[in-house]
Amino acid sequence: MPNRTPTDDRGEPCGIARLSARQIGWRSIGVQKLIRDPDARREQKITTGLETGVALVGGFVGWVVWQVGVDPLLRGHLPLFMRMVLMTVAAIVVAMLFWWWLLDWVRVRRFARISEIYLSSGRCAGCGYDLRGLDPEPEGCVVCPECRAAWRSSRLGGDERDTDTGSDLDDA
Repeated sequence: MPNRTPTDDRGEPCGIARLSARQIGWRSIGVQKLIRDPDARREQKITTGLETGVALVGGFVGWVVWQVGVDPLLRGHLPLFMRMVLMTVAAIVVAMLFWWWLLDWVRVRRFARISEIYLSSGRCAGCGYDLRGLDPEPEGCVVCPECRAAWRSSRLGGDERDTDTGSDLDDA
């Protein structure tokens, strides 16, 4: 079985850039247009299939648990319609919990593609720190001052914001 630990360009273990609570919230809804961060939006495009699969498995598990463990206890006490509504709610809640618990697992499995997204915009794939303007080490890697992950400078993009005016806030 292949090692699924994310690594930097030196082969050292590293983390994955964290998502904010807002990003996770919008992502849980599944509407990409609501996510403001373009990197998080691009990331969601490559993880949507696996995230959806995880949620479907969670929904199925929730349904089975309901059918086997809860519904028999409620028969005779609640009408069928009410039991079906509660079963649907339970399946959705379990699906969302599965998705939330396994989101990091999904992101680790897609790390090679996720790292390209962050690095192409000049950010560290390990923590999201802005690496633009940092000098590379002698072997050609830029070392993140936040998490110490090393990335080949040739993989870093996002220099289009560094213009002669000196600021990316001039248009604001």
